[in-house]
Amino acid sequence: MENIVDLESSNLTQTLLGDKKISKAGCIFGLLRAHDSNFRKKNNNDENPESRILRNATSDKLSVVKSLQSNLNGLVIEEAKERLQKYGQNVLSCKRASPWYSLLWNAFWHPFNVILLVLGAISAATGDKGTLFVMCLMVALSVGVRFYQELKSSRAATRLADLVKYRATVIRREFDYEKIVEMEIPQEDVVPGDVVVLRSGDLFPGDIRLLTSTNLYVSQSALTGESIPVEKTADVIEDISTPVFDMRNVGFMGTSVESGEGLGVVFSTGDNTYISTIAGMLGNRNPTNAFQKGVRQVSYMLILFMLAMVPIVIVISGFTTHNWGGSFLFGISVAVGLTPEMLPMIVNANLARGALAMAHKKCIVKRLDAIQNMGAMDILCTDKTGTLTVDHVAMAQHMDSRCLSKDRVLKYAYLNSYFQKGLKNPIDSAVLTFGDTIADKGNVDTSNYRCIAELPFDFTRRRLSVILKEVDDGGDIYKMQHERNLETMCTLSNERHVLVTKGALEEMLTICSRVQETNTIVAMTKEYREKLLFIGEELNTDGLRVVAVATKLLECTCSDLPASTESSEFLELEKQRDYSHEDENDMVFQGFITFQDPPKESAKGAINALSQKGISVKVLTGDTLAIAIKICKDVGIVVDHVTTGPRLALLDAAQFVEEIKKATVMAKLTPTQKMQVVEALKSANHTVGFIGDGINDSLALKAADVGISVDSATSVAKDAAQIILLEKDLDVLVAGVIRGRITHGNTIKYIKMAASSNFGNVFSILVASAWLPFDPMKPIQILTQNLLYDFSQASIPWDRMDSDYLEIPHQWSATGIVSFMIFMGPISSVFDIATFLLLWFGYGVCTPEQQALFQTCWFLEGLLTQTLVIHMLRTRRIPFLEETASWPVLLTTATIVGIGLAIPFTLLGATEMMAKPPISYFGFLAVIVLSYCCLAQLVKGAYIKIFGKWL
Repeated sequence: MENIVDLESSNLTQTLLGDKKISKAGCIFGLLRAHDSNFRKKNNNDENPESRILRNATSDKLSVVKSLQSNLNGLVIEEAKERLQKYGQNVLSCKRASPWYSLLWNAFWHPFNVILLVLGAISAATGDKGTLFVMCLMVALSVGVRFYQELKSSRAATRLADLVKYRATVIRREFDYEKIVEMEIPQEDVVPGDVVVLRSGDLFPGDIRLLTSTNLYVSQSALTGESIPVEKTADVIEDISTPVFDMRNVGFMGTSVESGEGLGVVFSTGDNTYISTIAGMLGNRNPTNAFQKGVRQVSYMLILFMLAMVPIVIVISGFTTHNWGGSFLFGISVAVGLTPEMLPMIVNANLARGALAMAHKKCIVKRLDAIQNMGAMDILCTDKTGTLTVDHVAMAQHMDSRCLSKDRVLKYAYLNSYFQKGLKNPIDSAVLTFGDTIADKGNVDTSNYRCIAELPFDFTRRRLSVILKEVDDGGDIYKMQHERNLETMCTLSNERHVLVTKGALEEMLTICSRVQETNTIVAMTKEYREKLLFIGEELNTDGLRVVAVATKLLECTCSDLPASTESSEFLELEKQRDYSHEDENDMVFQGFITFQDPPKESAKGAINALSQKGISVKVLTGDTLAIAIKICKDVGIVVDHVTTGPRLALLDAAQFVEEIKKATVMAKLTPTQKMQVVEALKSANHTVGFIGDGINDSLALKAADVGISVDSATSVAKDAAQIILLEKDLDVLVAGVIRGRITHGNTIKYIKMAASSNFGNVFSILVASAWLPFDPMKPIQILTQNLLYDFSQASIPWDRMDSDYLEIPHQWSATGIVSFMIFMGPISSVFDIATFLLLWFGYGVCTPEQQALFQTCWFLEGLLTQTLVIHMLRTRRIPFLEETASWPVLLTTATIVGIGLAIPFTLLGATEMMAKPPISYFGFLAVIVLSYCCLAQLVKGAYIKIFGKWL
């Protein structure tokens, strides 16, 4: 793309050129020195980001460009490569993948590991080195498994992140210095001195000094939290006292273009940017969600439970055995048994596995905790375009105010779409495609026009304007815009400026005072306006999107006009002037252009699938209500209650919440209103997902529990989202919801198993300590049993969930865990006590000399019941008959049971002072285990009847 910088209209170039007439090629080569091959060898790392911003904001544009040894027309491509090698990639350190040693430290530093090591050190101090060895082994295995999972997850996340690339548009020069190219590059390849093109939806790829700006509005909410965009302008030099965020000529990395366009030169990248000072303090930490808080609460609850019970166990055991040293070691072992040290690993493995599984379903997870929220989501708010429709907008009609097909309407629409430089949307693409392939080329010829200014689209005005200079042999613009007979005089004109605007019908009618009919222009009366609105509503009802087109003559420089003609009749303005939104008035309505975007064939099935999964779908759109209703009915969304943005704006907070809870379709919403709808639904105790891909969706994406965007979305939308869909299809989302619920369910399984098992073990240990004249199990045996039990649960992330569990969303419930623990925990104590009675009265094991047999038999009973109960608790159905676990769970269960039964007959058993149980005991053991499973199933049924759910 040659001559990308407009050397005639650029204010900066005019400043450099003065009144001299120089060829464009000469300007490109000679305006600024091409570049010094010996540019600065030292980076300004000793200058803090705020000082660097202040220096560039208080300098004129030319000085900034020169200080960076850059050029208005960009860096030479080879020079940019050299700078990338010198300055490094444009990535914040806190966003780089964590090194392996950092992951290892994070895996190690956890309260459960600290508890185990402290207990191990106490054991070693008392001479029990075997206990220390087992505790160290448990820590090593827990840390090792967690480190492996996090390292694997980190590498996978890096690979997935490579699929979601933020890109920047830069201007660079070829080797011959005369050819300028506009190219898209990865944001991390932007270097200081790059000249960046800024358009609606773009993220600032670094800290930038603006060179040109046209109605440039920037969202700085990523830095300031303020959602209202601020205006930026290149043609100011800031004062040294101006606060950083009030500087109008500087854009900050991480902020985004809301509307307008501009050019800027990058002066800071990566860790030299202002956002790095904030990111360095915050790192990658995200707000703690309900699931994370719940896991933390359960962890601390179990720790407190352990701290409260262990002293009681030590005291009771000490009084009954009169061996306070042994009782102390026994208490330490009990503390280990009550510590769910595998919880961090299980949670991380679940989330990591969920992220990888979702990647196979074409969902990229940017934040792992979003997976749980995806499973808990019960309301999905979605935009209409591209999600419910095929996202292929086709132009259908171009007609005047009387619904007659008119080529002039197409012409003005085409000129507007062709010359606008902002974010190209499907409407523009459809207009250009229609004009290029269907319409008569003579009617959309652009060769006689040149764009001299643009008023970009924004979501308040809902329109876009271009100001064109026309030089031809007599043009129809003048003929059609004046009621007076000026055709002869305007034919003599050789330069014309015309404002061409297209936008939403209602907003366009507010700036039109006249209507172009076939051969004349008439006044826009109230009745005429209502007639045009009625036509638009009828078209909307047919599923067509309506865009209005209007024009306005701005300038007529007529050097050869008759002497009697007054210049005021021609709206003559200065040739060089600034255009603004105030110029959009007193316009001539030219007609309508209509578009169709049919519903996706898969949308109806996906909506039905989401409904069956307990997810309500609400459509939030900036489009008209009639179109939204038509599309929703076509895809099977029940339209019981609808509302609009203007109506919502009139409601107070309580009325607002009630209105959006009832409404399934909300149209004509502003970006802020979309965010308010999401926040209001969250305040009503819903887990809310939002799917969108536009700039106008970014606020709602950030506010949602689960922000979902697509790979083709604007950079702003992708940055705000937590999950990226590689296909904009609700079917992909349904698959992600199922995976989220599996991840949530498997995590809850472990937490409830650990809580109930520990609760039951405490009762059993208290009874045994008060009853027996010896310790019911040696410390090393408790540790071995706990280690084997932990391994039996390590396969839970690979388990499946009941089909009915996947049908409804599940939110975190701390009370549910407590009730589960109280109900299911004591069951194990019943059979532990039954085992005590069998050994005491059946086998006569009641003296300290026989304690080895007692301890061995209880070791086996406790291990088998805890391992097999996994299958009872993992499903609400009858295990092995109605529902079978996944093969990894079956394999680990069989392995641990086999190892446990074999230990008393091995050298390890002898080392741990175990005795070989009599063969008859294994028959009783089978009856105890089977009875335990049966009772657990009965209590499970009672629990479901009382609480209405299981996991």
